[in-house]
Amino acid sequence: MQIQELGRGAWLAIPILAMTHPTSARGFSLLETLIALVLVGLSMTALLVAFVASGQFGVLSRRQATALALASSIAGQLNYAPYADARLVNNNVQNDTNFADPDGLYAQPTLPTGNDAPDSTMPVQNVGNESYEVYVNVVPRMGDGNWDPTTLEMGRSFAVIVRYRVGRGVDGSGGRFMRAVSLGYHYNPAAVGTGTIPLPL
Repeated sequence: MQIQELGRGAWLAIPILAMTHPTSARGFSLLETLIALVLVGLSMTALLVAFVASGQFGVLSRRQATALALASSIAGQLNYAPYADARLVNNNVQNDTNFADPDGLYAQPTLPTGNDAPDSTMPVQNVGNESYEVYVNVVPRMGDGNWDPTTLEMGRSFAVIVRYRVGRGVDGSGGRFMRAVSLGYHYNPAAVGTGTIPLPL
């Protein structure tokens, strides 16, 4: 809008609309709008992917925390179980050097067999609608280094291994196995002279 001045009474002037050239008004072209929409779409896609990935990591961390809590709970039970408990028997002496699964064999699609097979298998544990496989490996600790180092069993170290599957399909197949490990030690009451009460760790 342009105001035409009429002498001293400019405030009395009548506004006159000026005709402007069509190219002097600058707006968004169709191409610029499409480019902006594509950029917004790409950024929203990236945000959606990040959101889904964070949700998956949240589920994974929750499953790992549950497996570790379950392993620790069972290890605590084994600390106070009778020394002759079947779960504390070293049924596979071949796995004694790797009883805590340092190579992650229990996180493989197939369960270890032969020399790496577990000493004992516990019933499947269900937490909510999720299932966890539980295995126990045991290794005896002989002697105290000073007297009778080879024949006197001072106690047993054990590893509770909780194995679970993440990312399985609707039909229950596929996915990836993971595992959590909790270690414990049970004193031999006959060797340390505490009767039937195990010493606390």
